[in-house]
Amino acid sequence: MGGVTALCAVLFDLDGVLVDSYEAWFEVVNDLSRDLGCAPVSRERFAAIWGQGTAADVEAIYHGRTVAEVDEGYRRMFRKHAVKVRVNPQAAGVFAALRARGVRIAVITNTDSPIAREVLAAAGLSPDALVGGRDVPHGKPAPDMVLRACGLLGVTAQDALVVGDTRYDREAARAARVRFAGLGIEGDDTLRSLEDVLTIAL
Repeated sequence: MGGVTALCAVLFDLDGVLVDSYEAWFEVVNDLSRDLGCAPVSRERFAAIWGQGTAADVEAIYHGRTVAEVDEGYRRMFRKHAVKVRVNPQAAGVFAALRARGVRIAVITNTDSPIAREVLAAAGLSPDALVGGRDVPHGKPAPDMVLRACGLLGVTAQDALVVGDTRYDREAARAARVRFAGLGIEGDDTLRSLEDVLTIAL
């Protein structure tokens, strides 16, 4: 892995990187489907749509409902299943090491910000900036979240690194012309564990 010159910020995806909330979201999606009278979502179907954001969920699952209505439902249902969220045990140490070197931290997630804040608070993680699914016109794989986070942190795209675990993260980073480190997927750098980001960033 090569170093990044004058790296000022790391932008982390949330789900699959800092926390594992897959099982929680599977239950949330199906609880809300039942609540709204929609068809149940199989594990195979959920795997195919996971991580695309609420607007895509509305098209795929909650036909005729609005994004605002589904986001409100997600917030309500998520409180029931938050205990199923598992924190990456390396996350707190990575945050601390980056901060010790003056590197700014953002979380960029297609999850709605209020839910993401609850997850981060429960995980004991406090980024300098959070950009959620409804904070920008277009979620990942569009570059909007990456560019918004860079703006909030006061850094340029050239001085930032995106860490993610899906092709949506990779496509968003590339569209924003930001270096991408893939956790378990191919990127400009490929990470075997979250701690590997420190070999790039520091």
